[in-house]
Amino acid sequence: MATVPVITVTGWSNSGKTTFFTRVVEILTEAGINVGVIKHHGHKAETVDQKGKDSWKYAQAGANPVVLSSAVQYAIFRSTPDGEVTRDELIAQIADEVDFVIVEGFRAAAEGAVELSRKATGKGPKLEPEERIALISDDEDLVASVKAEGKPTFGLEDFEQVARYFCDLAGVDGSKI
Repeated sequence: MATVPVITVTGWSNSGKTTFFTRVVEILTEAGINVGVIKHHGHKAETVDQKGKDSWKYAQAGANPVVLSSAVQYAIFRSTPDGEVTRDELIAQIADEVDFVIVEGFRAAAEGAVELSRKATGKGPKLEPEERIALISDDEDLVASVKAEGKPTFGLEDFEQVARYFCDLAGVDGSKI
């Protein structure tokens, strides 16, 4: 298995993380960079499959794994009766296929994270300063504080700049961005 760079991103629920980072992923992939994404489902859900669908019914009957396939995509659902799979185990599953991985969630397993903080949430920052490696925000006071720590900051429309920053972090050539 190859070692692959990992960039962890975080922010409060409904802060616009997925909207922002899907745009960054589009920019990266348009530049020919292979990006994998792992999205942690932090809710205590019974399943990530859709309850009542055929694939879910097979899993309920005991099949493990269940593969759902179409002409353009497939998913492998594996039950994990011994507990949740770790971030590193998931990264290992895709490491050979990508230039780097963006992980949303699994923050406790990360050595730092890029935080997206939107002032409209009214919640302030999610991370402590020592946990944050960079900030994406429209909160001028928070941006000034993070800049004073010597860490990079970006605005909520700085998609290309963040894509380049991710390339720098990952040691990947971002010159086509």
